[in-house]
Amino acid sequence: MVRKSKKESEEQNEKQNQIEENNDVYVSEDDYEAEFEAFDDYDYGDEDNAYQAAKSESYSGDGEADEFGSDEDEEFLEPEQDLFDDSGKLKSRIEDDMSPLKKLEAETSNLDRNSAEYKKKVADKKIENDDWTKRKLIGLAETFYDQFENGHVPHVLMPSRTKKNLAYSDESEVWVYGDIESERSAKTVKGAHQLLRTVSVSDFVVNEHLQNNRSSTLRELYYISEGWGAAKFHAQAESDRLIEDLEIITGAQREFFHVRPEEDGATMYGPLLLREETKRGSRDIHCQKDIGEGGYQIPFNVENIEFLDHDATMIIAVETGGMYARLIENGFDEKYNAILVHLKGQPARSTRRIIRRLNTELGIPATVFTDGDPWSYRIYSSIAYGAIKSAHLSEYMATPEAKFIGVQPSDIVEYELATDKLSEQDIAALRSELSDPRFASGYWKEQINLQLEIGKKAEQQAFAGKGLDFVTDTYLPDRLKELGII
Repeated sequence: MVRKSKKESEEQNEKQNQIEENNDVYVSEDDYEAEFEAFDDYDYGDEDNAYQAAKSESYSGDGEADEFGSDEDEEFLEPEQDLFDDSGKLKSRIEDDMSPLKKLEAETSNLDRNSAEYKKKVADKKIENDDWTKRKLIGLAETFYDQFENGHVPHVLMPSRTKKNLAYSDESEVWVYGDIESERSAKTVKGAHQLLRTVSVSDFVVNEHLQNNRSSTLRELYYISEGWGAAKFHAQAESDRLIEDLEIITGAQREFFHVRPEEDGATMYGPLLLREETKRGSRDIHCQKDIGEGGYQIPFNVENIEFLDHDATMIIAVETGGMYARLIENGFDEKYNAILVHLKGQPARSTRRIIRRLNTELGIPATVFTDGDPWSYRIYSSIAYGAIKSAHLSEYMATPEAKFIGVQPSDIVEYELATDKLSEQDIAALRSELSDPRFASGYWKEQINLQLEIGKKAEQQAFAGKGLDFVTDTYLPDRLKELGII
């Protein structure tokens, strides 16, 4: 008898679940778009790196594209359609109020970040935040109880997480979910299992994490469920998805649940002095003088960082490690007082959050420097506008003022850069972007159509063909001058 590995068993279980529960498999407009949307908001601390898979497939043209895992079942409802009949619709017991940390942004907008008053408010709000999160999760359990008591099938409504349901918020200048809703209910065995898992995770977070000030990784949460009987997860994609659902339902971020990714953290380097709070106390770190050239490692919860001082005139978020190292070696951070942020491909949530904080709290202009391909354009859009599958966090993580300074299709033509041929996957992704509301501007339509016309793409490192100093002496200064940043 051949013993299967745990990974093989997980994959078989997941496939079997999808076969048995056909209605629970999300179906997008086409296969490419489903894959592209999954890439859009993949959590890059997890074991599978979808970004690298997509880029590798895109540039090498070898192999088959990875499967990205499907959404759970979503029964779409019209915005104004009542879920129940004339007997009345039960109200949710989840309080509809803003998190203490979100309130903090509004309450302290005019306070000096180094003042005693501001620091006291921050400390108080962090304590309040755990209590607020606990009330949200308990309120969800009470809502299910009320539904049982009143003879209704337990259910929860949430926004549909699809491109069709993206709406632009004039107030926050980011893309958020619209009015189309989907239902998760116990009308099916699969749905009942999902709600059971929801309650089990809520109970674990309240009694283990929040009560005892502990935390778990996404991977650990999946293994912890092994002891939950019928509520156990068959694959980590299921537990990851449920945490996202809880974020949407409660309005709390994953970090408020004390759940963290497996990522080793992106890094940043530049003229910034900060204070980091840890369980062992606080420490002050200068992100040029006190660290090596690898940079300061961004923690998973950047709310524990306090900005003390800076001389920065800009933020440059860099897609690749090679270009990040090139800018540091060439002294770009010193010459232009730039904070360099290594995105490590598709940026993690903590990376997007710290870019937003640097921009909004310190008023530092933000830019994004990427390769010239559809996957990299999506990297920029996730930073500037928000990502499709985490649009509920756009107002918390997106930086609408961020400017694109990555490789443009017009640069490929103008500088005669070394290129690769667009793959079929690239072409499908570019066409998908033409219908994406985040790329609806005249600039993006012109650039994307040009790229489809020339059939080529280029990496950041292609500028090395013009000399090792070309990118720091010519290309970036010219782009930054065009934007009025220098």
